[in-house]
Amino acid sequence: TVVLEQNVPNPFSSQTTIQYNIPKHAGTAKIIFYDAAGKLIKEVSLNQRGLGKITVFASDLSSGAYSYTLTVDGRIINTKQMIRQ
Repeated sequence: TVVLEQNVPNPFSSQTTIQYNIPKHAGTAKIIFYDAAGKLIKEVSLNQRGLGKITVFASDLSSGAYSYTLTVDGRIINTKQMIRQ
């Protein structure tokens, strides 16, 4: 099962971690970050299968609300919100 977890901690001020699970048979997988206006900020390719996690650093973002979307083989799996303090 493909899973996208809520980032922890949320809101965050220094860094936050996003955990995910991607099945071994999946092709391309990535997490795409958007700002509050829906503008694409960054794409992170996920090469690890099974349980994995990525760390997001507050120094890469200004304060505000963001969303992140997990896509696998071009399909949107889930979208979550995160807040950078």
